[in-house]
Amino acid sequence: MYTPSYIKRQNQYTKGGEYMIGGEEYIGYYNITVRGPYTGRVYADKEQPLFVLKTVFNKQSQIYTGLAEGVGYTTDLDFDDPTPAVIAPNKGDIKRGFFNRYFIQKRNDKRARVYELDKDQYSTVSDGTAGINPSLFKSVVLRWKIVGPEFDVKSGSLIITPGVSNTNARTLVEKSKVIKGLYTLLKNRLTKFSPYDINNSDSNTDIEL
Repeated sequence: MYTPSYIKRQNQYTKGGEYMIGGEEYIGYYNITVRGPYTGRVYADKEQPLFVLKTVFNKQSQIYTGLAEGVGYTTDLDFDDPTPAVIAPNKGDIKRGFFNRYFIQKRNDKRARVYELDKDQYSTVSDGTAGINPSLFKSVVLRWKIVGPEFDVKSGSLIITPGVSNTNARTLVEKSKVIKGLYTLLKNRLTKFSPYDINNSDSNTDIEL
């Protein structure tokens, strides 16, 4: 799994109080990837994902949680906090010419921070019983263009070949109807992960246009 150098962390160690696995506090070595923290000094397929440790702080909270679980109600403590991630396209995405990017934002707060997530986290938003709380967050998926001319190729007003920059801009305008601030966040990064993103060393320079 590719992880940009500015996100990757290896040989990290926690004495506890940070992460959990299987509902239990995790103590030991871990590493940080684009998908969040994993067990082990470095990432490998055998390693398991870690989740932010959740603690019931007082007796009243424990009573509430017990009563809620007794009637099958899902409490806030049952959901995960989102872990920001930056997803890069793989070879299959490059062949297709696009890949999906996933974003969430807290509901009822137009100024709330917009998070980019990996697919695994995004898929839990609609679960309702685990993962990220859908009552607290709204989500969108962007079909992000990475192959083609940088700008639209036109014949008069007719678009003959959609451009990377223009296509992604149109996508952002549409998706910003759901998540406010998305266009502002990405408007200066419309060519990210394409050969035209000369300011990003993580862009794909081997893409055939």
